[in-house]
Amino acid sequence: MVAEEPSIETMQTVRVLLADDHALLRDGIRPFLTDLAEQVDIVEAVDFDGALALATETTPDLVLLDLKMPGMAGVETVSAFRKACPNVPVVIITGQVVRDDVLRAMELGASGYLPKSMSGTSFVHALRLILSGQPYFSAHLLGPGGGETDASNHAPGGRFADLTNREVQVLSLLVRGESNKEIGLHLGLTEITVKSHMRSIFKKIGAANRTQAVAMAIQHGISG
Repeated sequence: MVAEEPSIETMQTVRVLLADDHALLRDGIRPFLTDLAEQVDIVEAVDFDGALALATETTPDLVLLDLKMPGMAGVETVSAFRKACPNVPVVIITGQVVRDDVLRAMELGASGYLPKSMSGTSFVHALRLILSGQPYFSAHLLGPGGGETDASNHAPGGRFADLTNREVQVLSLLVRGESNKEIGLHLGLTEITVKSHMRSIFKKIGAANRTQAVAMAIQHGISG
């Protein structure tokens, strides 16, 4: 079954590890983080060693990670943070979205891959989804040619060939980062029906969870 996602509304305090070596960027992000909960504690790091130490010592609820910090080894570094705090969502913030890096980040267990070019409103929305247990990736940058694509125009083969048109629509909205409630509102379905579609999708494509389903969908040309 698709488990119920916890609501961020129940979180009174959120501790965020913000790891980026550019002070100007940290200064710009910090005000948006305060919108995540009634109280937001922010700890900051400027290199890999400092970030990993804080991830272990401070028990954050969310890790925001710049891949270009000193000491980082690219997207592969995600695995070190997943080991240090396995139950904490790790989100990559980057100035350049590289399709292969996004897919690799998903494989390594990252919960999000956010371009620094996104708006503050979209940034907060993405982090709220991630804190509620849902992955968020910039899927519209991963379609053919780097632009948005219409999932209904794709005819993915293999396991995806068994998906109904409605299931493809649901999966496309999942890739976009929408919650079950938002998918239901978008398609005129109840949350119960959306969850039923999710279970069917996961079974047909062999996905264990939402993050894996998103990664598999993008690899097969389905985007949000």
